[in-house]
This record gives sequence, C-alpha cells and structure tokens, in this order.
Amino acid sequence: MFQKNDDYSRDENEGREGVENKQDDPAITADDDGDKEINITEGSDSGEANTPDDVSEQEAKDEVEVESDRFLRLAAEFDNYKKRTAREFGEVVRRANERLLRSLVEIVDNFERARSHDGDENGGDAYRKGVDLIYNQLADILKKEQVTVIEAIGQPFDPNYHEAMMQSESDEYDEGIVCLEIQKGYKIDDKVLRHARVGVSKGAPESKKE
Repeated sequence: MFQKNDDYSRDENEGREGVENKQDDPAITADDDGDKEINITEGSDSGEANTPDDVSEQEAKDEVEVESDRFLRLAAEFDNYKKRTAREFGEVVRRANERLLRSLVEIVDNFERARSHDGDENGGDAYRKGVDLIYNQLADILKKEQVTVIEAIGQPFDPNYHEAMMQSESDEYDEGIVCLEIQKGYKIDDKVLRHARVGVSKGAPESKKE
C-alpha cells in the first residue's frame, strides 16, 4: 500500500516537471510569443491610426483654409480702402469748389456795384474802377491757384501750348513765330489749362522779299 502512494507521488512530480520544462523551452516560447506578436501587429494595422499621407492631406487642407481666410480679409480691406479713398477725394474736391465759388461770389458782388454806377453823372469813372477791381480780383485768384498765362507773342509756335487759328504775313516776325494772340492760354505749373489761340507768321510779304 505504501509502495503505491510513492509511485503516485513520483508520477505527479514528473508531470509537474514536464509542464515546467515545456514552459521553459525556448522553441515553444518563441513560437507562442511569435503568434501573439503577429496577432497584435495585425490588430494595430487594421486600426484607425493616421498614415503620413493622411497627415499631409490634412495639413494641406488647413493651409488652404488659412490662405482663403487671409485672401477674403485682404479683399475686404481693399474694398474699404477704395471706398474711403473715394470719399476723401470727393471731400477734397467739394472743399476746393467751395473755396473757388466763395471767391467768385465776391466778384459777382463787385460786378453788381459797377453796374449800379453806370447811369450816374460820374458813372463812367466808377464803372471803369469797378471793372478794374474785378479784373484784379480774378487775377489774384488765378495766381493763388498757381495759374499762369502762356507766353505767345514772339514765341516759336509750339503745338503743346499754342493752337494755330490762322497764318499771316508779318514784317516783324519770322516764319513760324507767333505774331497774333487771339485768346490767352493758361497753365497750372506745366499742365495746360487752356491752349493759347494764336496767329502764326508766314514771314515777310513776297514783294518785300524781292
């Protein structure tokens, strides 16, 4: 009876040692671990992790949105700038016109005063003085606005400043020289406000040339 118990205990110990040896066997452990690692890797590949291509596409979309927003902001700012500039320019023109019209109103007042003296005994002198006053006021306004008279008589004809209305023979001026001023011309600095209307000399008469 005691012999059987010893055999049973010996068999149980050998079974335990076999299990432990199996667990410690490198080949078995490598195979089992390898299978588990493969299963884990396959599971991660089938997940929703972002690939480099996905990240690049998202960055490109974000950059497009940023640039689009920047473009819309710049377009709105430029539109506001145009409107503001147009308002400011209109205000400058309006103020310039007000200043000019204010000066012209004063001239109209002087015209009315000159006309009121036309029928008096001394109306001739008063009228003359009134006209002279108006002329001087107009000349002052033009001078303040940097408006100057274009020189014509005795100057070589220049189509940039002169408008030829006629040609005539002249003993005093050579051919191509302005000999007659029909209407004065004006300029602001170098910009022509109105061309001078002139007559141009053809030179001396043929009889005198002979």
